[in-house]
Amino acid sequence: MNPLVVPLVESIGRNFSVVLASGSPRRRELLDRLNLNYKVIPSNFAEDLDKSKFASAADYVISNAEIKAQDVFARIRGQTDKPVLVIGSDTVVVSPSGEILEKPASPQDAAETLKSLSGKTNIVYTGVCLIVGSADAGKVTIEKAVESTKVTFNDLDDEMLEAYVATGEPTDKAGSYGYQANACFFIKEIKGDYYSVMGFPCARFYQMLRDLHQRGVL
Repeated sequence: MNPLVVPLVESIGRNFSVVLASGSPRRRELLDRLNLNYKVIPSNFAEDLDKSKFASAADYVISNAEIKAQDVFARIRGQTDKPVLVIGSDTVVVSPSGEILEKPASPQDAAETLKSLSGKTNIVYTGVCLIVGSADAGKVTIEKAVESTKVTFNDLDDEMLEAYVATGEPTDKAGSYGYQANACFFIKEIKGDYYSVMGFPCARFYQMLRDLHQRGVL
């Protein structure tokens, strides 16, 4: 697949030091579809916020995304002559009962999570935080957005459940499944942004870049 060559995006890549604050291969795969010059510096954030302190899953996921971006921004600022653009993102799944589900602790945990989602609809929230700042101690702009997408499972029989967990795929997936991979065989329906379920809402991200450009930030 050839990347999109968008003049605005190319200009940002030339004039800013762009950093993705995530080691996620799925986010890199999606970001690579734009002809954007960027590098990867994963955040050191432990992702250990107390979920009970947040009014909603949307608030929780955008806080994670912002802290990831802030962590990397603080580490790289002053190390380049160019202004900096840091991209932070986070994804969580909310169960039908309202529980925030992140990556499973073990294969057994993944199996239990998938059983709880079988035949039901869960909601995937992905937050994106962009931090733009000059190389010195000048102005900092923070832009945030959240996408929510409903995902409905077919009934997940034991054979499929065991086979899916055995692939190891659930291990690094919020909610213990990856729609873009083998989970396609038991996901019945999706309502919302498919790429947000993958971990990065591409259309919303591009709109954020455009809005920042129109405001003279990028």
